[in-house]
Amino acid sequence: MHIPVRTLALLPMFAASALAQLPTVTLTNRAVPRATWTAVTSAGTTLPAGTPPAVPNFNTTFRADSCGAASADKIWVFGGSLGNNTSTTTNDLWAFDAAAGTFTQIVAHGAVGSPPARGRHSAAWNPSTNKLVVFGGNTRGATPTLLGDTWEFDPSTSTWTNLISATNPTPRQFASMTFDPILGGILLFGGQTNDATPNVNSNETWLLLGSTWVPLAPATSPAARSQHSLVTRSDFGDVLLCGGLDNGIATPEQIRFLDVWTWNGSTWTMISNCDVLTNPTGTGTTWPGNVNANQAIYDPLRQRVVMQGGQGITVVANTLYVYGPNYGGSPSNYTSEFDCLTNQWVLYSTGTGTTPFANSDPQIGRISRYFGGFVATTGKVYKICGQNAAGSSSKPIYNVYQYQANPVANTVSYGTSCAGVGGPMVLTADNAPWTGRTFSATSTGFGPLSLGLGVIGASPIAIPMIAVLPVGVLGCDALANPDLLVALLPVAGSAQITFPLPNTPALGGLPLYFQAAELGFDLLGNITSLSGSNGLTATIGAM
Repeated sequence: MHIPVRTLALLPMFAASALAQLPTVTLTNRAVPRATWTAVTSAGTTLPAGTPPAVPNFNTTFRADSCGAASADKIWVFGGSLGNNTSTTTNDLWAFDAAAGTFTQIVAHGAVGSPPARGRHSAAWNPSTNKLVVFGGNTRGATPTLLGDTWEFDPSTSTWTNLISATNPTPRQFASMTFDPILGGILLFGGQTNDATPNVNSNETWLLLGSTWVPLAPATSPAARSQHSLVTRSDFGDVLLCGGLDNGIATPEQIRFLDVWTWNGSTWTMISNCDVLTNPTGTGTTWPGNVNANQAIYDPLRQRVVMQGGQGITVVANTLYVYGPNYGGSPSNYTSEFDCLTNQWVLYSTGTGTTPFANSDPQIGRISRYFGGFVATTGKVYKICGQNAAGSSSKPIYNVYQYQANPVANTVSYGTSCAGVGGPMVLTADNAPWTGRTFSATSTGFGPLSLGLGVIGASPIAIPMIAVLPVGVLGCDALANPDLLVALLPVAGSAQITFPLPNTPALGGLPLYFQAAELGFDLLGNITSLSGSNGLTATIGAM
């Protein structure tokens, strides 16, 4: 949602308009077995030593004002503001090894051949080249300068390369980048193209292919913005954009965008929005808690986008700011999650208050402007460093936090399938068994004259099929206790078992057992055989 500056003069300026504010926030408890934040204590409370002492305050708990870029096993941390969001920036490069839970300094501050020091830049990992890409940002300091340079780091040689392109995005800060799985390059959107108030933002879409920036011209684009997030959804094969600040409106009238867009390689499509100016009650919509000064991270295991914290505003006497006092806090403690299967937001907290300042989490505090990412080898979301809310007494003990459900929903095959009328039967999970979603598994190998049965049980068994019916095929076993039987009508030799799971966190960790059985018939309708697939143990994860 974007309101041009010229429109403001036409709007009635009455204080604290209820028509421009969201209702009181509804929070869901953030606690195991649902995903929750825990400290990675092996990472320590400071980054390791090794930076020249000429850089003041380097070995402090925090650095801030940038974003992380995640490869398969690491999160890359380049530059940023030192200390608690000071104007001093650095240009060193660190890698957080998620499996080991430790940092390694890859390139020291001031090393020859490194990009200039900066914060507020964009960073993304390119999985097709296994290289880190950094663009733009702000030098900050006494004479802050916006940057428009592009750099690529190759971990195999530990070297930076300045990528020179005939066309480039103009210098900017607070833009966002991610890998585009459709076009095979690094996608960039938006960003703030000045360093003043009111801010001037862009709604340009650019693609970095090799060393060349290509301006794209989508038919539809999100409104200009900064401090938004782009994430790659590899399982959806697209890019998702969410959040950010409005274009050219000064505090306290800054509107936080509540929309979510997807990129299909040629155009942007909005899939979620809560426009409080046309829908002031928020009826039928959901929204994130805070949408800037944080980094959205896609969790492919739960198929959700995670945004922790982020900046709010506590000014009540404004007419357009969409959150209102219930969404204040600098930063908020809320964890906002966008469910990519329902396109809806859910807000999580510790469950100890309905406003950010009454909801201080002793584990993670209230931290914004952090480095983050999802690491595939550990299956977890991470947030690193960040800016402490000044005077809030919420500074956390540790420097790195991880986020995931415990246990994670998973399926494991057990037992042995056997051959029925149509040949060997194989049961395979179609998705993961999360609460609030429908779990499904597909069995193949059904014959043309057969009927299927889905067997769902609270416990496994191992009983020969011949003990169930005299026509049971030798060597075939019943593997799941038949607490629930579902008729299956095979099509082209396959059939699907579906099982809706209640949205009940207490089910987290509970195993269920599935098997597909086949009844074979002759032309007269007599049962001639009973065979079965392998079994599946489905361990439920709490969403």
